[in-house]
Amino acid sequence: MSRLRVILVIFSVTAFLIFTILLRTSASRMFFQYQQASVKQKELLQQLWQKQLRFECLVNPAGLPQIQPPTFFSEDSSE
Repeated sequence: MSRLRVILVIFSVTAFLIFTILLRTSASRMFFQYQQASVKQKELLQQLWQKQLRFECLVNPAGLPQIQPPTFFSEDSSE
């Protein structure tokens, strides 16, 4: 092989490896952004449910079941 061919092969392999690294970095970044958007979407959906529940409670409080808050500390027990 001539020296020019060796240089061309080394340059090609190096360029291919750099391109592969850039693609993997880009794919990782896109996956991270997708996961971030998915988490944000779930948080917004949860906030929407909470606001809808509050709105329904304001509109028709009799339609909601009466839920007693849990009592973790009893006033009768003395410790």
